[in-house]
Amino acid sequence: MTTSLFPSFHDFLLQPEQLAWVQASHPARKGTLPVPPSFRVTMDALVRRYQREEQQPGVTSFSELAGNRGWVAGQMQALGVLTAQILKDDFSLQHLRDVLEGIDACVIKPKEAHSSRGVLSLKRVDEITFECLQLRCRLRLVDILEQLYQEMREHQFPNHWQLEELLLPPSGLLRPVDDFKFYAFRGRIGLILQVARQPEGQYYRWYDRDWHPVTTGKYEEAIDSALLPPRNPDALLKMAEQVSAALPTPFCRVDLYEARQGPVLGELTPVPGTYHSFGEQADLYLGAMFELDASLAIP
Repeated sequence: MTTSLFPSFHDFLLQPEQLAWVQASHPARKGTLPVPPSFRVTMDALVRRYQREEQQPGVTSFSELAGNRGWVAGQMQALGVLTAQILKDDFSLQHLRDVLEGIDACVIKPKEAHSSRGVLSLKRVDEITFECLQLRCRLRLVDILEQLYQEMREHQFPNHWQLEELLLPPSGLLRPVDDFKFYAFRGRIGLILQVARQPEGQYYRWYDRDWHPVTTGKYEEAIDSALLPPRNPDALLKMAEQVSAALPTPFCRVDLYEARQGPVLGELTPVPGTYHSFGEQADLYLGAMFELDASLAIP
C-alpha cells in the first residue's frame, strides 16, 4: 500500500471507513475480537527492541545512533540536509562563563533532556548580560546559571550541556524559531506537531500531512489555533520525507526548524515523549501506518 492510497488523518476522520481493513477479523480468531493497530503498542515493541539491542555486545541501536550528534551530522551531510551547528559541546555549568566567551548568540541546552527543559536562546548585550528570546527579557549570567541549575535539579538531568547556533525565523524577528515535528514512517508522514515557545510556556498545533489542522487528543490543554503555519510547508515536508526514508528504523520523529536559511534539522527523536497520550483515532491511524508494508515489521 502506498501513501497515495492511505488517507490523510483529516480525511480518515471524515471517512473512517477508508481504513476498514484495520478492523478485519480472521477465521483463526474465531470467537475473539480482532485487535486493531495501535501506535502506543507498536512503539512499546520498538522501545523493547532498542533496549534489547543496547544490552547486546557490539550492537548499537538506532536510539543510540540518533543521540550521537556526530553520527547524525554525518548522515545529514550526506543527504545535503542542514543541521544546527554545535558551537561548544559537553561542558558543565561551572564553566559556562568561559564557554560563552566570544560568542554573541547561541542556544544553550542540556545534552540529555527532552522538550524545552533547560533550553535558553541567548543574544549577548554586554559581557554578563544576554537577551533571552524565550522569556523576552534580559538575564545576567548569574540569572542564567540560577535558572539552569534549577531546571537541572527539578528534572534530574546530568550536568552536561552544549551550545548550538542560534536560528532565527524567516520573518527576521528576534524570537525562537518554531519546531515542526514530523511523525514519519520510512518516508511517509503521519502527523506534524508545531511547537511555539512563548514567555508563558509552550503552545502547540497539529496538522496532517496535507497541513490541515487536526485534533489528536494530545496537548489539548495547550493547543493554539492562532499559530501560523510555516511559510514554506512543502520544503519542510520534503525534507522530513527525505530524512525519514534514509533512516534504518521503521519510525522516527524528525524535528525540523523553519529558519532564515530554510529547513534545518533539529533532532532525530526515535521515541517521542508520552507517545501513549494520543486519542484513540490518532493512535489507531499512526498504528496503521506501521503496517503499510511488511518492511515496517519489527524483528
